[in-house]
Amino acid sequence: MSSKYKVLITGALHPLALELLEAEQDILIDYSPDLPRSQILEKIPDYDGIITRSETPVDHELIDRATRLRVIARAAVGIANIDVDYATQKGILVLHSPGKNTNSAAELTLALLLATFRNLVPAHQRMKEGGWDRHQFSGTELMNKTIGLIGLGNVGHRVAKFCRAFDMRVLAYDPYIADEVFERHGVLKSSLKEILEEVDILSVHTPKNKETIGMIGASELKSMKDGVVIINAARGGIVNENDLLSALKAGKVGGVGIDTWEKEPPVNNPFAELPNVVMTPHIGASTTEAQLRIAESV
Repeated sequence: MSSKYKVLITGALHPLALELLEAEQDILIDYSPDLPRSQILEKIPDYDGIITRSETPVDHELIDRATRLRVIARAAVGIANIDVDYATQKGILVLHSPGKNTNSAAELTLALLLATFRNLVPAHQRMKEGGWDRHQFSGTELMNKTIGLIGLGNVGHRVAKFCRAFDMRVLAYDPYIADEVFERHGVLKSSLKEILEEVDILSVHTPKNKETIGMIGASELKSMKDGVVIINAARGGIVNENDLLSALKAGKVGGVGIDTWEKEPPVNNPFAELPNVVMTPHIGASTTEAQLRIAESV
């Protein structure tokens, strides 16, 4: 019997991560990023560790089958796909990679914001079709706009820095952050109610948990300015998608940039039918630099 630790990898990793893991003399790697769940459940009893991405729910069923499992490693920041409490009860260590994709996620937030305000996606599509409609795609400047951030953690304060460079007024709601942090980043500490009533743009940068699921729904959207822009590059489900869709169709919300979804991938996505939506497939951490940092941390 081999004395090496067996590790199953169920999500795509940067080649450097694989090189680093394979260089470890006491680890056997099984790199299976496209493995169906049924096969994961079948194989997991033979492994001491699992490295996952968001596509693999590490739930009661999987943990119960993983009789040898010692470590669950999430090759990213969020751990919403892992039942941490149950894993802890079973004596399994849960690891993740906080802070490694901070800049990439913040840059994507600004990309979604700029694309929404300047109508970049429909303008690009029109030119591909042979058109040249300069006036149809007239946009709006970010300068002097007020943005509200829900969450002033690693990504939130990086977004705040970028927004200040655009001469924007930055408000944030985060009950877990000290006042001095708001002051250090030039952000006005605000209540959620104040943010909802004042901002031109709402951008979500909070973890997904019991407190934040559905945090922005019909009543919150109703209390906001007409034409407000909503950006979510944090986690799907923090903004209720059905309520957001209704607000978009009613004209209450003027534009949306979405990178993360309640169900990934979304099926028959109704947002795809709307012209004032910029959509990306959960690519906040999908840069070479972020993946290298994650690889080194795994």
